[in-house]
Amino acid sequence: MPVKVSIIIPVFKVRNFIERCVCSLFEQTLTDIEYIFVDDASPDDSLDILKACLERYPERKPQVKIIGHEKNRGLTAARNTGLRYATGEYIAHCDSDDYADRSMYQKLYDKASETNADLVFCDFYFKYKGDKVEIYNSVPLSDKENLIKAYIASGWTVVWNMIAKRELYDRYALHSPTNITYGEDFHLSVRLMHFSNIISKVELPLYYYNQENNSSIMHSLNQKHALDERVVYNEIIDFFKVERKFDECQKELAWRVLKNKQDLVLSVARHEEFMNIHPWCHKYILSCPESFCNCKIKIMMWLLTHHCRFFLLPILWLRKFMNR
Repeated sequence: MPVKVSIIIPVFKVRNFIERCVCSLFEQTLTDIEYIFVDDASPDDSLDILKACLERYPERKPQVKIIGHEKNRGLTAARNTGLRYATGEYIAHCDSDDYADRSMYQKLYDKASETNADLVFCDFYFKYKGDKVEIYNSVPLSDKENLIKAYIASGWTVVWNMIAKRELYDRYALHSPTNITYGEDFHLSVRLMHFSNIISKVELPLYYYNQENNSSIMHSLNQKHALDERVVYNEIIDFFKVERKFDECQKELAWRVLKNKQDLVLSVARHEEFMNIHPWCHKYILSCPESFCNCKIKIMMWLLTHHCRFFLLPILWLRKFMNR
């Protein structure tokens, strides 16, 4: 019999956080767990801290695999390496600067067993400096079609608040794209949901997403990340077209595309680029949620796409003047 859950944990430059992460995982109430740590050539002493923590939990030693990359290959490559070594019935991902409630994987696995689910997800916390936490309620559980639409339209589409059957990864050759550094969770999680027959949810926040790590990707967004996100959206759009599901979630995908390219409308030199990126999404500008594009941006987008650029140019000039 395979272990119940394999948890894949990439390790890179997390010396200030890895002890908290590792302890939360080794103290899980679920005993039948496989831990796969992938050292992505971390230049600090993160791996030494991990090994020191392991000495405090000797009963977990037989359940631990530590895999090393000779050179740094990035988060997604580390996750894919972990997948190749995973033997569990379900796969989970945990980032090594985050941590989990000690009952997280027990609750997720129990829900999966109870409902025969292919995928189970939960709510999570944003963890700030000190004791400050903020609950993020994931999308409500509904029929799969509406769940996926709501998931695409939500602000946070991640893989670390869920477990999914390893069979899904194997049967559909699912993995994280290795050529991008941003948007990779959306790329994988949407596919996992699409291929799942039964999806369940534990209505509790069980994962702590770290907002303290200033060196993480989420704290260093740049143009490269915007381009990576655009690649992800292009691939997901093509994926849904192949699966003949594009029409069902076209509006929600359009909102994400609009959010991704909204900065282009602020630069006169890039207006043509804006117009050429998925022009079909422009009919959804006014319905785009404020969480994706604020009202001012939507007005500017609408003016540009409705041949009212002569109204838009003074707005951009005034904005540039006031920002000096």
